[in-house]
Amino acid sequence: MIIYLKLSWRNVWRNKRRSLIVISSIAIGVFFMLISMALVNGMNYQMIDNTISTSLGHVAIHKKGFDDNMKISYSFNADSGIYEGLNNTPGIAGWAPRVKVQGIVRSSEASQGVMITGIEPGKEKGVSDIFNYMLNTDGSEFLDNPAAGDVLISEQLAKKLDVVTGDRIVIMFQDSRDEIAGEALTVRGMFRSPVDSFDKYVIFTGIKKLQKAAGMNDRISEISIRTDTRDESTVVKSGISPFIKDPEVQALTWQEMAPSMMSAIRLYDAMMFIFFGIIFITVIFSVANTMIMAVMERFHEIGVMKCIGTRPLNIFIMIIFEAVNLGLAGMAAGLLAGTVFNVVLGATGIDLSLFSESMRIWGTGSVIYPLIMFKDIAAAAVIVFLTAFLAAIYPAYKAAKIKPLEALNYI
Repeated sequence: MIIYLKLSWRNVWRNKRRSLIVISSIAIGVFFMLISMALVNGMNYQMIDNTISTSLGHVAIHKKGFDDNMKISYSFNADSGIYEGLNNTPGIAGWAPRVKVQGIVRSSEASQGVMITGIEPGKEKGVSDIFNYMLNTDGSEFLDNPAAGDVLISEQLAKKLDVVTGDRIVIMFQDSRDEIAGEALTVRGMFRSPVDSFDKYVIFTGIKKLQKAAGMNDRISEISIRTDTRDESTVVKSGISPFIKDPEVQALTWQEMAPSMMSAIRLYDAMMFIFFGIIFITVIFSVANTMIMAVMERFHEIGVMKCIGTRPLNIFIMIIFEAVNLGLAGMAAGLLAGTVFNVVLGATGIDLSLFSESMRIWGTGSVIYPLIMFKDIAAAAVIVFLTAFLAAIYPAYKAAKIKPLEALNYI
Protein backbone atom coordinates (compact mmCIF):
# COMPACT_ATOMS: atom_id res chain seq x y z
CA MET A 1 0.00 0.00 0.00
CA ILE A 2 2.78 2.44 0.93
CA ILE A 3 4.63 1.59 -2.29
CA TYR A 4 1.52 2.41 -4.35
CA LEU A 5 1.16 5.70 -2.53
CA LYS A 6 4.78 6.65 -3.18
CA LEU A 7 4.56 5.71 -6.84
CA SER A 8 1.30 7.57 -7.35
CA TRP A 9 2.57 10.74 -5.66
CA ARG A 10 5.81 10.52 -7.66
CA ASN A 11 3.80 10.39 -10.88
CA VAL A 12 1.61 13.29 -9.73
CA TRP A 13 4.71 15.37 -8.94
CA ARG A 14 6.39 14.41 -12.21
CA ASN A 15 3.48 15.92 -14.16
CA LYS A 16 3.21 19.02 -11.99
CA ARG A 17 1.57 21.29 -14.55
CA ARG A 18 -1.18 18.89 -15.55
CA SER A 19 -1.73 17.77 -11.97
CA LEU A 20 -2.01 21.38 -10.80
CA ILE A 21 -4.68 22.06 -13.40
CA VAL A 22 -6.70 19.04 -12.28
CA ILE A 23 -6.31 19.86 -8.58
CA SER A 24 -7.29 23.48 -9.24
CA SER A 25 -10.40 22.51 -11.22
CA ILE A 26 -11.52 20.13 -8.49
CA ALA A 27 -10.82 22.71 -5.78
CA ILE A 28 -12.80 25.38 -7.61
CA GLY A 29 -15.71 22.99 -8.10
CA VAL A 30 -15.75 22.04 -4.41
CA PHE A 31 -15.40 25.70 -3.40
CA PHE A 32 -18.46 26.78 -5.38
CA MET A 33 -20.34 23.68 -4.28
CA LEU A 34 -19.88 24.66 -0.63
CA ILE A 35 -20.80 28.29 -1.31
CA SER A 36 -23.99 27.23 -3.09
CA MET A 37 -24.99 24.85 -0.31
CA ALA A 38 -24.25 27.47 2.36
CA LEU A 39 -26.32 30.12 0.56
CA VAL A 40 -29.27 27.76 0.13
CA ASN A 41 -29.02 26.70 3.79
CA GLY A 42 -28.87 30.31 4.91
CA MET A 43 -31.86 31.33 2.80
CA ASN A 44 -33.90 28.33 3.96
CA TYR A 45 -33.11 28.90 7.62
CA GLN A 46 -33.88 32.61 7.41
CA MET A 47 -37.12 31.98 5.52
CA ILE A 48 -38.22 29.49 8.17
CA ASP A 49 -37.17 31.70 11.09
CA ASN A 50 -38.88 34.77 9.64
CA THR A 51 -42.09 32.87 9.01
CA ILE A 52 -42.04 31.41 12.51
CA SER A 53 -41.28 34.77 14.10
CA THR A 54 -44.12 36.55 12.29
CA SER A 55 -47.08 34.24 11.99
CA LEU A 56 -46.60 30.55 12.71
CA GLY A 57 -44.74 30.12 15.97
CA HIS A 58 -42.89 26.88 16.61
CA VAL A 59 -46.03 25.10 17.85
CA ALA A 60 -49.69 26.17 17.74
CA ILE A 61 -52.80 24.87 19.48
CA HIS A 62 -56.08 25.28 17.62
CA LYS A 63 -59.23 23.51 16.58
CA LYS A 64 -59.03 20.86 13.87
CA GLY A 65 -59.70 22.37 10.48
CA PHE A 66 -58.65 25.89 11.44
CA ASP A 67 -55.59 25.79 9.17
CA ASP A 68 -57.79 25.09 6.15
CA ASN A 69 -60.64 27.47 7.02
CA MET A 70 -59.84 30.34 9.39
CA LYS A 71 -63.40 31.14 10.44
CA ILE A 72 -64.70 32.18 13.84
CA SER A 73 -66.63 28.90 14.00
CA TYR A 74 -63.27 27.14 14.48
CA SER A 75 -62.51 29.05 17.68
CA PHE A 76 -62.40 27.28 21.07
CA ASN A 77 -62.29 27.86 24.79
CA ALA A 78 -58.89 27.03 26.28
CA ASP A 79 -59.46 25.18 29.56
CA SER A 80 -57.22 25.31 32.60
CA GLY A 81 -55.54 22.03 31.61
CA ILE A 82 -54.05 23.58 28.50
CA TYR A 83 -52.63 26.52 30.45
CA GLU A 84 -51.25 24.10 33.02
CA GLY A 85 -49.48 22.20 30.25
CA LEU A 86 -48.05 25.41 28.79
CA ASN A 87 -46.66 26.46 32.16
CA ASN A 88 -45.20 23.05 33.01
CA THR A 89 -43.83 21.72 29.72
CA PRO A 90 -40.03 22.11 29.40
CA GLY A 91 -38.66 23.87 26.33
CA ILE A 92 -41.35 26.57 26.04
CA ALA A 93 -39.90 30.09 25.87
CA GLY A 94 -43.26 31.85 25.60
CA TRP A 95 -46.90 31.48 24.54
CA ALA A 96 -49.72 33.82 23.60
CA PRO A 97 -53.42 33.46 22.68
CA ARG A 98 -54.59 34.90 19.38
CA VAL A 99 -57.83 35.57 17.56
CA LYS A 100 -57.69 35.45 13.78
CA VAL A 101 -60.48 36.68 11.52
CA GLN A 102 -60.43 37.11 7.76
CA GLY A 103 -61.79 40.48 6.74
CA ILE A 104 -61.31 43.74 4.90
CA VAL A 105 -59.56 46.93 5.99
CA ARG A 106 -60.73 50.19 4.44
CA SER A 107 -59.67 53.79 4.39
CA SER A 108 -61.06 56.74 2.47
CA GLU A 109 -58.63 55.93 -0.37
CA ALA A 110 -58.49 52.14 -0.75
CA SER A 111 -59.31 48.74 0.71
CA GLN A 112 -57.46 45.45 1.18
CA GLY A 113 -58.35 41.91 2.19
CA VAL A 114 -56.44 41.07 5.38
CA MET A 115 -56.07 38.65 8.26
CA ILE A 116 -57.15 40.56 11.38
CA THR A 117 -55.16 39.22 14.33
CA GLY A 118 -56.11 39.97 17.93
CA ILE A 119 -53.19 39.73 20.37
CA GLU A 120 -52.27 40.23 23.99
CA PRO A 121 -49.43 42.78 23.57
CA GLY A 122 -47.40 41.65 26.59
CA LYS A 123 -47.47 37.94 25.76
CA GLU A 124 -47.03 38.52 22.02
CA LYS A 125 -43.57 40.01 22.61
CA GLY A 126 -42.41 36.63 23.89
CA VAL A 127 -43.76 34.73 20.89
CA SER A 128 -43.27 36.80 17.74
CA ASP A 129 -40.88 39.51 16.55
CA ILE A 130 -43.59 42.02 15.61
CA PHE A 131 -42.41 44.33 18.39
CA ASN A 132 -38.87 44.23 16.95
CA TYR A 133 -40.16 45.08 13.48
CA MET A 134 -41.91 48.26 14.67
CA LEU A 135 -40.96 51.53 12.99
CA ASN A 136 -39.95 54.36 15.31
CA THR A 137 -41.14 57.24 13.15
CA ASP A 138 -44.16 59.58 13.27
CA GLY A 139 -45.15 58.47 16.77
CA SER A 140 -45.46 54.78 15.82
CA GLU A 141 -45.92 52.60 18.93
CA PHE A 142 -46.69 49.00 19.78
CA LEU A 143 -50.07 48.07 21.25
CA ASP A 144 -50.35 48.23 25.04
CA ASN A 145 -54.05 47.65 25.80
CA PRO A 146 -55.79 44.53 24.44
CA ALA A 147 -59.19 46.21 24.79
CA ALA A 148 -58.33 49.54 23.12
CA GLY A 149 -59.46 50.45 19.61
CA ASP A 150 -55.95 50.57 18.17
CA VAL A 151 -54.43 48.74 15.23
CA LEU A 152 -50.96 47.96 13.88
CA ILE A 153 -50.48 47.85 10.11
CA SER A 154 -47.42 47.47 7.92
CA GLU A 155 -45.70 50.38 6.27
CA GLN A 156 -46.51 48.80 2.93
CA LEU A 157 -50.25 48.58 3.70
CA ALA A 158 -50.25 52.12 5.11
CA LYS A 159 -48.97 53.42 1.78
CA LYS A 160 -51.68 51.58 -0.11
CA LEU A 161 -54.40 52.86 2.22
CA ASP A 162 -52.77 56.31 2.28
CA VAL A 163 -52.88 56.60 6.06
CA VAL A 164 -50.41 57.63 8.76
CA THR A 165 -50.17 57.08 12.49
CA GLY A 166 -53.24 58.51 14.21
CA ASP A 167 -55.59 58.09 11.22
CA ARG A 168 -58.76 56.03 11.44
CA ILE A 169 -59.45 52.93 9.38
CA VAL A 170 -62.40 50.52 9.30
CA ILE A 171 -62.22 46.75 9.52
CA MET A 172 -65.10 44.58 8.30
CA PHE A 173 -65.56 40.84 8.85
CA GLN A 174 -68.11 38.11 9.48
CA ASP A 175 -68.85 37.72 13.18
CA SER A 176 -69.91 34.67 15.21
CA ARG A 177 -73.54 35.15 14.11
CA ASP A 178 -72.49 35.11 10.44
CA GLU A 179 -73.35 38.78 10.13
CA ILE A 180 -71.13 41.51 8.73
CA ALA A 181 -69.51 43.46 11.57
CA GLY A 182 -67.48 46.62 11.32
CA GLU A 183 -65.20 48.50 13.67
CA ALA A 184 -63.35 51.80 13.38
CA LEU A 185 -59.80 51.63 14.70
CA THR A 186 -56.98 54.11 15.13
CA VAL A 187 -53.60 53.40 13.54
CA ARG A 188 -51.34 53.14 16.59
CA GLY A 189 -48.18 52.04 14.85
CA MET A 190 -46.54 50.59 11.75
CA PHE A 191 -44.12 47.74 11.19
CA ARG A 192 -41.92 46.36 8.44
CA SER A 193 -41.08 42.65 8.49
CA PRO A 194 -38.78 40.65 6.17
CA VAL A 195 -41.82 38.79 4.72
CA ASP A 196 -43.66 40.58 1.92
CA SER A 197 -46.87 38.51 2.05
CA PHE A 198 -47.12 39.03 5.81
CA ASP A 199 -46.90 42.80 5.46
CA LYS A 200 -49.53 42.82 2.74
CA TYR A 201 -52.20 40.78 4.47
CA VAL A 202 -51.82 40.87 8.28
CA ILE A 203 -52.87 43.57 10.76
CA PHE A 204 -52.96 43.50 14.57
CA THR A 205 -55.38 44.77 17.17
CA GLY A 206 -56.10 43.96 20.81
CA ILE A 207 -57.49 40.48 21.45
CA LYS A 208 -60.27 41.68 23.75
CA LYS A 209 -61.34 44.35 21.27
CA LEU A 210 -61.61 41.81 18.46
CA GLN A 211 -63.37 39.23 20.66
CA LYS A 212 -65.99 41.81 21.62
CA ALA A 213 -66.49 43.03 18.06
CA ALA A 214 -66.83 39.47 16.75
CA GLY A 215 -69.09 38.26 19.59
CA MET A 216 -66.65 35.53 20.57
CA ASN A 217 -66.76 36.02 24.35
CA ASP A 218 -63.52 34.41 25.64
CA ARG A 219 -62.99 32.03 22.73
CA ILE A 220 -59.69 32.17 20.85
CA SER A 221 -58.47 30.98 17.47
CA GLU A 222 -55.11 29.61 18.56
CA ILE A 223 -52.36 29.61 21.12
CA SER A 224 -48.98 30.31 19.52
CA ILE A 225 -45.96 28.82 21.27
CA ARG A 226 -42.29 29.68 20.96
CA THR A 227 -39.80 27.00 21.97
CA ASP A 228 -36.24 27.47 23.18
CA THR A 229 -34.93 26.18 19.86
CA ARG A 230 -36.62 25.35 16.59
CA ASP A 231 -35.60 21.70 16.83
CA GLU A 232 -37.56 21.28 20.07
CA SER A 233 -40.95 21.85 18.42
CA THR A 234 -41.77 18.14 18.07
CA VAL A 235 -40.76 17.42 21.68
CA VAL A 236 -42.84 20.34 22.98
CA LYS A 237 -45.84 19.23 20.93
CA SER A 238 -45.60 15.76 22.48
CA GLY A 239 -45.35 17.30 25.96
CA ILE A 240 -48.41 19.52 25.49
CA SER A 241 -50.72 17.05 23.75
CA PRO A 242 -51.66 15.05 26.93
CA PHE A 243 -52.99 18.28 28.51
CA ILE A 244 -55.44 18.86 25.63
CA LYS A 245 -58.65 17.10 26.64
CA ASP A 246 -60.92 18.30 23.83
CA PRO A 247 -60.64 15.81 20.92
CA GLU A 248 -61.38 18.64 18.47
CA VAL A 249 -58.38 20.66 19.61
CA GLN A 250 -54.86 19.74 18.54
CA ALA A 251 -51.25 20.89 18.67
CA LEU A 252 -49.26 21.22 15.45
CA THR A 253 -45.60 21.97 14.79
CA TRP A 254 -44.46 24.59 12.29
CA GLN A 255 -43.59 21.82 9.81
CA GLU A 256 -47.20 20.58 9.90
CA MET A 257 -48.66 24.08 9.60
CA ALA A 258 -46.52 25.09 6.61
CA PRO A 259 -46.39 22.17 4.14
CA SER A 260 -45.85 24.57 1.22
CA MET A 261 -42.71 25.94 2.87
CA MET A 262 -41.41 22.42 3.43
CA SER A 263 -42.08 21.67 -0.25
CA ALA A 264 -40.07 24.74 -1.22
CA ILE A 265 -37.15 23.54 0.92
CA ARG A 266 -37.30 20.12 -0.73
CA LEU A 267 -37.26 21.88 -4.11
CA TYR A 268 -34.10 23.75 -3.10
CA ASP A 269 -32.51 20.45 -2.08
CA ALA A 270 -33.44 18.91 -5.43
CA MET A 271 -31.82 21.86 -7.20
CA MET A 272 -28.64 21.22 -5.25
CA PHE A 273 -28.56 17.63 -6.50
CA ILE A 274 -28.58 19.01 -10.05
CA PHE A 275 -25.62 21.22 -9.14
CA PHE A 276 -23.86 18.22 -7.62
CA GLY A 277 -24.41 16.39 -10.92
CA ILE A 278 -22.64 19.18 -12.78
CA ILE A 279 -19.69 18.98 -10.37
CA PHE A 280 -19.74 15.19 -10.71
CA ILE A 281 -19.42 15.39 -14.51
CA THR A 282 -16.70 18.07 -14.30
CA VAL A 283 -14.57 16.01 -11.93
CA ILE A 284 -15.02 12.81 -13.95
CA PHE A 285 -13.89 14.36 -17.23
CA SER A 286 -11.07 16.29 -15.59
CA VAL A 287 -9.62 13.28 -13.80
CA ALA A 288 -10.31 10.80 -16.60
CA ASN A 289 -8.64 13.00 -19.22
CA THR A 290 -5.58 13.49 -17.04
CA MET A 291 -5.25 9.80 -16.25
CA ILE A 292 -5.64 8.75 -19.88
CA MET A 293 -2.88 11.17 -20.89
CA ALA A 294 -0.72 9.93 -18.02
CA VAL A 295 -1.17 6.32 -19.12
CA MET A 296 -0.33 7.15 -22.74
CA GLU A 297 2.82 9.05 -21.71
CA ARG A 298 3.96 6.13 -19.54
CA PHE A 299 2.99 3.43 -22.05
CA HIS A 300 6.58 2.28 -22.41
CA GLU A 301 7.22 2.53 -18.65
CA ILE A 302 4.18 0.39 -17.84
CA GLY A 303 5.34 -2.19 -20.37
CA VAL A 304 8.71 -2.40 -18.61
CA MET A 305 6.96 -2.82 -15.27
CA LYS A 306 4.96 -5.72 -16.65
CA CYS A 307 8.11 -7.29 -18.12
CA ILE A 308 9.78 -7.37 -14.71
CA GLY A 309 6.78 -9.13 -13.20
CA THR A 310 4.38 -6.41 -12.06
CA ARG A 311 0.89 -7.87 -12.07
CA PRO A 312 -1.99 -6.11 -13.92
CA LEU A 313 -3.85 -5.71 -10.63
CA ASN A 314 -0.91 -3.80 -9.14
CA ILE A 315 -0.83 -1.43 -12.13
CA PHE A 316 -4.59 -0.99 -11.88
CA ILE A 317 -4.29 -0.07 -8.19
CA MET A 318 -1.39 2.32 -8.87
CA ILE A 319 -3.43 4.32 -11.43
CA ILE A 320 -6.44 4.36 -9.09
CA PHE A 321 -4.26 5.69 -6.27
CA GLU A 322 -2.87 8.41 -8.51
CA ALA A 323 -6.37 9.57 -9.45
CA VAL A 324 -7.57 9.44 -5.86
CA ASN A 325 -4.53 11.48 -4.77
CA LEU A 326 -5.43 14.17 -7.29
CA GLY A 327 -9.01 14.14 -6.05
CA LEU A 328 -7.98 14.31 -2.40
CA ALA A 329 -5.60 17.20 -3.02
CA GLY A 330 -8.24 19.18 -4.89
CA MET A 331 -10.88 18.26 -2.33
CA ALA A 332 -8.70 19.41 0.59
CA ALA A 333 -7.94 22.75 -1.06
CA GLY A 334 -11.58 23.32 -2.01
CA LEU A 335 -12.94 22.32 1.41
CA LEU A 336 -10.47 24.56 3.23
CA ALA A 337 -11.15 27.60 1.04
CA GLY A 338 -14.91 27.04 0.97
CA THR A 339 -15.22 26.50 4.73
CA VAL A 340 -13.16 29.58 5.62
CA PHE A 341 -15.04 31.71 3.10
CA ASN A 342 -18.44 30.59 4.37
CA VAL A 343 -17.51 31.04 8.03
CA VAL A 344 -16.44 34.63 7.33
CA LEU A 345 -19.58 35.40 5.31
CA GLY A 346 -21.70 33.64 7.92
CA ALA A 347 -20.52 36.22 10.45
CA THR A 348 -20.67 39.32 8.23
CA GLY A 349 -23.58 38.38 5.96
CA ILE A 350 -24.12 39.17 2.28
CA ASP A 351 -25.96 42.45 1.84
CA LEU A 352 -28.49 42.11 -0.97
CA SER A 353 -30.33 45.35 -0.24
CA LEU A 354 -30.27 46.13 -3.94
CA PHE A 355 -32.69 43.21 -4.37
CA SER A 356 -34.51 43.75 -1.05
CA GLU A 357 -38.01 43.61 -2.53
CA SER A 358 -37.30 40.34 -4.31
CA MET A 359 -35.75 38.90 -1.16
CA ARG A 360 -38.81 39.93 0.88
CA ILE A 361 -41.02 37.97 -1.51
CA TRP A 362 -39.02 34.88 -0.57
CA GLY A 363 -39.19 35.91 3.09
CA THR A 364 -35.44 35.77 3.67
CA GLY A 365 -34.61 39.40 4.40
CA SER A 366 -32.09 41.57 2.55
CA VAL A 367 -28.97 40.24 4.33
CA ILE A 368 -28.18 36.57 3.78
CA TYR A 369 -25.99 34.71 6.27
CA PRO A 370 -24.53 31.60 4.58
CA LEU A 371 -24.68 28.52 6.77
CA ILE A 372 -22.24 25.67 6.23
CA MET A 373 -23.02 22.40 7.97
CA PHE A 374 -20.96 19.30 8.58
CA LYS A 375 -23.21 17.21 6.34
CA ASP A 376 -22.46 19.58 3.45
CA ILE A 377 -18.72 19.20 3.93
CA ALA A 378 -19.10 15.41 4.21
CA ALA A 379 -21.29 15.30 1.09
CA ALA A 380 -18.75 17.31 -0.92
CA ALA A 381 -15.90 15.08 0.25
CA VAL A 382 -17.74 11.86 -0.58
CA ILE A 383 -18.83 13.13 -4.00
CA VAL A 384 -15.30 14.17 -5.00
CA PHE A 385 -13.72 10.97 -3.68
CA LEU A 386 -16.22 8.73 -5.49
CA THR A 387 -16.05 10.67 -8.75
CA ALA A 388 -12.24 10.62 -8.73
CA PHE A 389 -12.32 6.88 -8.10
CA LEU A 390 -14.91 6.18 -10.80
CA ALA A 391 -13.15 8.44 -13.30
CA ALA A 392 -9.93 6.45 -12.90
CA ILE A 393 -11.44 3.01 -13.46
CA TYR A 394 -11.31 3.11 -17.27
CA PRO A 395 -7.75 4.50 -17.55
CA ALA A 396 -6.58 2.02 -14.89
CA TYR A 397 -8.23 -0.84 -16.75
CA LYS A 398 -6.57 0.17 -20.02
CA ALA A 399 -3.19 0.42 -18.27
CA ALA A 400 -3.61 -3.03 -16.72
CA LYS A 401 -4.40 -4.50 -20.16
CA ILE A 402 -1.29 -3.10 -21.86
CA LYS A 403 0.70 -5.88 -23.55
CA PRO A 404 4.42 -5.79 -22.70
CA LEU A 405 5.61 -6.46 -26.26
CA GLU A 406 3.48 -3.67 -27.74
CA ALA A 407 4.58 -1.28 -24.97
CA LEU A 408 8.30 -1.98 -25.49
CA ASN A 409 7.96 -1.31 -29.24
CA TYR A 410 5.82 1.77 -28.66
CA ILE A 411 7.34 5.05 -29.84
